[in-house]
Amino acid sequence: MAGMDFHGDLSDLRDDLQTIAVESKKRMRDVVRDGVKAGAMLAKDNARISAGEHGKHYPNAITGSLHGGLGLFGNVVSGEYGPDSDLPQGDMSFEHGSRNQKPHLDLARSADIIGPSFAQEVRDMAEDLFWPGAST
Repeated sequence: MAGMDFHGDLSDLRDDLQTIAVESKKRMRDVVRDGVKAGAMLAKDNARISAGEHGKHYPNAITGSLHGGLGLFGNVVSGEYGPDSDLPQGDMSFEHGSRNQKPHLDLARSADIIGPSFAQEVRDMAEDLFWPGAST
């Protein structure tokens, strides 16, 4: 093609795709881990403001965890954050409220921030895998 300079051959592409397959698992795990950590931290901060004295233990009940497993094409990593019902006040209805209190929406507010940020991190990670050093 005029104006384009191609170097290498299909073996270069094969090598690149094999590297991407290996690297993407580790890097995606890091992106998910960081997203869970940031989401839990934001939710805790929200809970500290909204819970008040009646929910003084609730922020500490918000935790995060990673999960791994086999999916259709190999390893799958997922994560979640939220109140742990085994911790003090972790099983209370702060998020959705009750007849005695309005919904606090600490998790929902954190997700409003983490969702777009997480999506951008995934895009940046994928772009860097295919075009190393291209993003700034």
